[in-house]
Amino acid sequence: MTTISRREWLSAAAATAGGAMLATANPWNADAGQANTPAAPKPGYPRRPAGTIEFLFKAPGQSANGMQCTDEGIWTIDTAGSRTNTPGRCKVYLSSYQGKLLRELAPEGTGPSGIGADGDNKTIWIGSTYSREIIHADAKTGETIEKHFTPGAGVIYRMTDDLPARPDTYGRSVRSSSIGAQQPGAGRADAATTTPGPRSAGSPSDGLGVGRGGAVAGNPGPPAPGTGAHGQQTQHGKLWIAVPPGRMIYRIDPKTWMIEHMFPTVGYRPHGIGIETPDAKYLWESDTNMGAFFKRDMVSGEVVDSIHLPEGSPFPHGMSVWNGYIYWTDDIGGGIAPVCRVRI
Repeated sequence: MTTISRREWLSAAAATAGGAMLATANPWNADAGQANTPAAPKPGYPRRPAGTIEFLFKAPGQSANGMQCTDEGIWTIDTAGSRTNTPGRCKVYLSSYQGKLLRELAPEGTGPSGIGADGDNKTIWIGSTYSREIIHADAKTGETIEKHFTPGAGVIYRMTDDLPARPDTYGRSVRSSSIGAQQPGAGRADAATTTPGPRSAGSPSDGLGVGRGGAVAGNPGPPAPGTGAHGQQTQHGKLWIAVPPGRMIYRIDPKTWMIEHMFPTVGYRPHGIGIETPDAKYLWESDTNMGAFFKRDMVSGEVVDSIHLPEGSPFPHGMSVWNGYIYWTDDIGGGIAPVCRVRI
């Protein structure tokens, strides 16, 4: 029989009591930690087809892989140049909801796939996918404030019960159509001004990217397989991120860079995430391969609703939620990425 001293017993009792009191004082702490991570969502969750898809405008730049809606407008992030002529730098744009370009920045970011804005719109968060970093930058100048590692970064993996990826029906049709052709759906995207090109480097679903741009001159760090985060969203000073290699959605305290809570994603290619209001208890997760949006309980991870796009719709890459709509963009490259929305 194992015995412990009185001092050891008192220390253990104090720690247990203190932990219980802390969990009661802050309910989030009770749900945080690896031991209490919710299980992956089970099949049979509620699902419904998407309503009318509206094509609002063409995203500025050559691609649009991340998105965040704010009261100032729509932020989109462009992978263009981040691993070629401007290593480690990308393009970020702020557009009005009518498609007018309001701001253009060139912050750090290698093959970025996500962007979020703080509640005061003074800073932005960038998911630098191929350097596996989360970059905090000034929303006016694009200058880096701080950089952090990405929890769960690595190589995207498959599981035996994953659904097969949907074919790129929309992307193929747009690339092969004439410039300025009518877009499917209720609206019309702006006419493209450049020749349609292939998917951006950030789009492959296998996740076998090269960290920090690999052998690109002036981009530090050794080549390594793997990618990092996609969607970014802030709420009450906390940062939520979707990380495909980890198949997880994390809530992080930016001040300590510690994970406070996490739950598994629905599929293996989560992308944008959106929280509609500051007091929301649910988070919307998009999955590119499934062509769907999932409403998740932010504590249990339960799927309480899901909206599925019809075959031939633009894939959801960057995604955000705003005033009763889900906004998203399909990173099809070639300067013709559409900004779309559908009513929740």
